[in-house]
Amino acid sequence: MFIKTPKFWFKNRNEINPILYTLKPFSKIWEVVTKLRLVNGLWEKMPIPVVCIGNITVGGSGKTPVTMALQLLLKDMGIRACVVSRGYGGKNKNPHYVTKNDTFCKVGDEPIILSKKGSVIVSKVKKNGILKAYQDGFDMVLLDDGFQNSKINKDLSLVVVDSEVLFGNEFIFPLGPLREPISSGLSRADAIILVGNNHKNTHKIDSLRKENKIPVLKGCINKKKKSTNNKNKEVLAFSGIAFPDKFFKTLKDMGYTVIKTKVFPDHYPYTLKDMIKLKDYAENYGLKLITTEKDIVRVPKRFHEFIDIIQIEFQFKNSEIIKEMIKKLLN
Repeated sequence: MFIKTPKFWFKNRNEINPILYTLKPFSKIWEVVTKLRLVNGLWEKMPIPVVCIGNITVGGSGKTPVTMALQLLLKDMGIRACVVSRGYGGKNKNPHYVTKNDTFCKVGDEPIILSKKGSVIVSKVKKNGILKAYQDGFDMVLLDDGFQNSKINKDLSLVVVDSEVLFGNEFIFPLGPLREPISSGLSRADAIILVGNNHKNTHKIDSLRKENKIPVLKGCINKKKKSTNNKNKEVLAFSGIAFPDKFFKTLKDMGYTVIKTKVFPDHYPYTLKDMIKLKDYAENYGLKLITTEKDIVRVPKRFHEFIDIIQIEFQFKNSEIIKEMIKKLLN
């Protein structure tokens, strides 16, 4: 099932339509079930160090760029690491190394992007993927998501937070974007990784750092355009990610004139019909099609030549802190 992210998740609590509070009982059920699962979890120790890159919100915090940055950092440190991912949206069940020939239908969209930076195993049962990495001689596993997975013990848990949206309205799903209360989530975290160039919420992050006595590792976002040699700055921007408005704002910040936007559900598999409609509209109004690196993986390849792509890269402002954390895992 593919759903669009509700806009009320990121409104002030006082701005939320009172009718939506009918969702509160479902939020409470979600919270209680999550708490019971975490309290009664196995937390099994793995034979290889596991670094979890997760969050306490439902998608869109910037886990993929952070994971890619860690892949490169570990490579520079001489550490042989492998990403283990569930491969959301993919049909593959057993541990499988992602290759350039895999499609998002088989392994999901994010693993294909991550595989450009290093080895990636997709496995519906994450424990099996971790054991596969261990058996194949890797030094460490980067666990993509899985912060709420209570079956596996993590040696280092990094909670990724978007510097602009933080935790939205701070309500539990489905009334808000939180997977669990902020306090319980950060109580299990070893560090917060703050993603983005927006510093208006610095005071909120500082208070969370003090309350939970954990470091905040900051990083900046770099945007790159992969062009099809068309200099047209008037665009039809389309996206099926958790927070498409962030993408549209990025385009405007990069100097694009966003004439038309089209929003699809997160992880949406684009059909031929979808792309023909978008391409025809763009051609009729003299616009350039543009989307994200994550979206293009789900677009039929015959349309790739007509679409510009925005790639997002994360860079730690001080990589020495995270390097020291990682070195301790291998001692």
